[in-house]
Amino acid sequence: MASISHLRVIARPLLVISTFTLALIVWLNLNVSNVTNSIFDYGNPSKIQLTLTDSASLLEPISQKTRVNKQDQNLSEVAVNESSQSSVAHQSSSVTQLCPLVSPELVGWTNISLEKIKTLRNLAEMELIEAGLEAGGRYQPKDCQSRHKVAIVVPYRDRKDHLTVFLRYLHPFLQRQQLNYVIIVVEQSNSSSFNRGMLMNIGFNEAQLQEEFHCFIFHDVDFLPEDDGNPYTCPQEGKPRQMSFSIDYWDNYKPTPASHFGGVTAFSTNDFRKINGFSNSFWGWGGEDDQLYQRVRFNKLIVTRAYEDQPSLVRLVRYKTLSHKKAEPNPERKLVLKEGSVRFQTDGLNDLRYNRLSFELKPLYTHIIVDIQPYGGRNMSSVL
Repeated sequence: MASISHLRVIARPLLVISTFTLALIVWLNLNVSNVTNSIFDYGNPSKIQLTLTDSASLLEPISQKTRVNKQDQNLSEVAVNESSQSSVAHQSSSVTQLCPLVSPELVGWTNISLEKIKTLRNLAEMELIEAGLEAGGRYQPKDCQSRHKVAIVVPYRDRKDHLTVFLRYLHPFLQRQQLNYVIIVVEQSNSSSFNRGMLMNIGFNEAQLQEEFHCFIFHDVDFLPEDDGNPYTCPQEGKPRQMSFSIDYWDNYKPTPASHFGGVTAFSTNDFRKINGFSNSFWGWGGEDDQLYQRVRFNKLIVTRAYEDQPSLVRLVRYKTLSHKKAEPNPERKLVLKEGSVRFQTDGLNDLRYNRLSFELKPLYTHIIVDIQPYGGRNMSSVL
């Protein structure tokens, strides 16, 4: 009898433990199932937000690419590209929550008047640095982890006033979108005619030597976005974004033709590699953006425009341009364009040659000065 009583005493706690364990297993199965379903429910942004924040401790590390429902968020090309390899490394270890899909810091339209431009010229660098800007024109939000890691590449020469205004305007603009970004200014020395396409390729190459970025925005220095509802986020893979298609000088903001692919354009890093970047052969004004469009079409990528399916919102992507003397078009550009796809695989990123004269992390931007010269094949040097 004593041995039976002794067994009963031992069995009771074992029974309680087994019951508790069974209940715990059932609970975990139900909750992990719900979490898993939320992760792959791309059509519901609220579920995506819940998954990536509240449930992160259950399913770490999470590396995913999410598309935002356009009707829910009124954003036609906001792509969420998260990489657990690069962006996390640049975020504080204490910041684990992703920034909202739509930033709460947006203010809307800015009147870029002559008075506003004058104010920007006089804005002290220290004000931007105090707002969190790091050396080299780097920025990342301090209270959340950005969903986009973007490199802005600006080709440049002899536009000091434009650059001053551009930097002082664009930094606060990008910060309100809670982006992890850097502004890279690639300056061409005065030893040869301006080559916008090659400078873009150099900016891409130099950025990749420093760290990995989800995407690149190739940006002329005289273009200013008027509304911070204009997404400077990463485009989806296979869908580069033409950003500056509603411009003040073009028939009072009337959308430019579908084949227009210049001014400001955005590519995922993989897509830009896929098309072999810009051509290096356009010296002088014009042609490089037209051939860039040819390369995109040749590689079966789809050019998108923000809010193109919501005409009432196109006003959000308007651009103001800073005045300057227009350069004379180079007639040789048409000869290079006619060659079409013949040069796509041999003229671009894989054939890039330049001499880097300096690399400096300035307070508001990463400054790269290069010397470039015409080389090989048709390079339009005969008229320069």
